[in-house]
Amino acid sequence: MGKLLQVFIVGGLVRFLLPTFIPSITTSLSSTVELSTPISSFKSLLEAIYLYNHGIGLYDGGVNHHPPLVVVTASWISLLPVSYLWFNLVCTVTDLLIAWKIVQLNQWYNNSRGKIYGTQVTGFNDDLIACFYLFNPLIILTNLSHSTVVFTWYFIIESLVQITLKKNIVRSMIAFAVATYSSFNALYLFPSIIGLGLKSLPISPAKILRVSLAVYFGSVALLVLASVAFTSSWRFIDSCYLTVIYFKKITPNVGLWWYLFTEMFEFFTPFYLGMFNLYSFSFIIPIAMRLYESKSTPKLGDSFLAVLVSLLWISFTKSYPTVGDLGFALSILPIFKGSVLPYCKLIFISGITLVTTLILSPIFYYCWIVLGSGNANFFYSINLIWGGVHILVMMDLLWAKLIVDYGVENGISGENLKKINLAQL
Repeated sequence: MGKLLQVFIVGGLVRFLLPTFIPSITTSLSSTVELSTPISSFKSLLEAIYLYNHGIGLYDGGVNHHPPLVVVTASWISLLPVSYLWFNLVCTVTDLLIAWKIVQLNQWYNNSRGKIYGTQVTGFNDDLIACFYLFNPLIILTNLSHSTVVFTWYFIIESLVQITLKKNIVRSMIAFAVATYSSFNALYLFPSIIGLGLKSLPISPAKILRVSLAVYFGSVALLVLASVAFTSSWRFIDSCYLTVIYFKKITPNVGLWWYLFTEMFEFFTPFYLGMFNLYSFSFIIPIAMRLYESKSTPKLGDSFLAVLVSLLWISFTKSYPTVGDLGFALSILPIFKGSVLPYCKLIFISGITLVTTLILSPIFYYCWIVLGSGNANFFYSINLIWGGVHILVMMDLLWAKLIVDYGVENGISGENLKKINLAQL
């Protein structure tokens, strides 16, 4: 039995057996603010299934914020005998598929960069790449909580696989449309994925843009119309998407929004909502443009790195984040072992900061909510440091890419490039 197969077997068993033999794990984790939000909560999904099965409006009561087709699909699973086992199985298989596709992306990336640089690019072995995802504690906890964000990750990865390995822009945009339908913030990856397509597909840029826009918006329209057909209402748009944009449910999470909108005077809310949403999107296009791999100078760009940095930015700025969002981005990070990762300088500092926040976050929340010996400032302070982890990782990756670009432009590579101390002016 190969190492890769062993990794998948152990990773799958952990995800399936723990919630099967200890069902309280899922119940407890799905109530944890670090892992669950009103937008992705498994508890609210179960509530929505109950409403759907009893002929009650899906969005009556303001509890459910899952798209209609997600609720309908989950309701079919709930009708099966021993339904909780099937939910465990679906979440487990989804995670295994994500891990396998990340392994495929790692193989593609190393081959792609090797062709660009004219030398062999050596990354981590396939089994290690799978380990970085399947044994990432943040990913495991998110999966055990049965958060629906796992399915968004799957369709994002599927979109990347289709556009890079399969060279199929149509299937890529369909998968990306499903990801956007299930989670609004996935939309912010669109510029980076288009940039990756312009680099990867052997067709004209104009045709790529026409096809991708037509297929994407056509797929989204079909999903919306199907949702209207199932619910006989347009209310899901307000509950699933406008709730994210207008931050209608102010509940504590690991993000930066909730505390500010709790403390802010209502008069200023519309202004800051506009600013926060603009800030969330404003850096996405510059990231995609700066890291775009031009066919004339491919060594000076990395469109796949743009996808990773965009994922980090979305995790940092979204209104309802979880720790799993950062975990997902960090699981993709080892793919860059043969390119920018060796030139990162802040890995240790970022790692220590990450561990510190993960330890203190539940402690501060417990002191605030349960003991009453603390207040919201305790929990929000650790949220700010959690956001600092994102900034450290993004700064490190972008600075490492600038170092690599400097080496390409000046003919410096390998150990000689690592010895150079560059300064930003």
